[in-house]
Amino acid sequence: MHALLAAVPAAVPGIDRGKILGTIYVVGIAAPATICFIAGLRGSDTIKIDNKKKAMWWGIVVGNLWVAAGGTLADVANGLGDVSKGVLGGSELWGSAPGLGGVGLILVACAWAPKWKRMVWPAMFGLSTGVLMAEAGGLWGVVANIIRMLLAVVVTKGT
Repeated sequence: MHALLAAVPAAVPGIDRGKILGTIYVVGIAAPATICFIAGLRGSDTIKIDNKKKAMWWGIVVGNLWVAAGGTLADVANGLGDVSKGVLGGSELWGSAPGLGGVGLILVACAWAPKWKRMVWPAMFGLSTGVLMAEAGGLWGVVANIIRMLLAVVVTKGT
């Protein structure tokens, strides 16, 4: 018995101050979420993104994660948001500008209203919606802040 205990290192890292998964940063959540998102859209046997509502909500969450992660992920996400703002937010298209909240609502309608055979389209609309949420404010901003506050509970602040 003493030989078995002697083989165990003196300092075995445990759960320190709520770090259930050890040290994890935003990218440590965004990257696996992106992999799961893509796998689910392509037909994973474990992750089922088999309808437009799931695809849109996955897109919204992943879009928010990309923005929070910063770097290249944020650049891609912000690029998607800029395309949506440019195409749907232009005053020439509607007669007057719908505002960012209006653009978000248009994106949700584009994801939910048509019958989609491929879930990639509502997923892309969801990504764009996720990026625009915090910028739009209002109820959109509340949803984006809830996602980001939940993220803050899980991650460790990076240096």
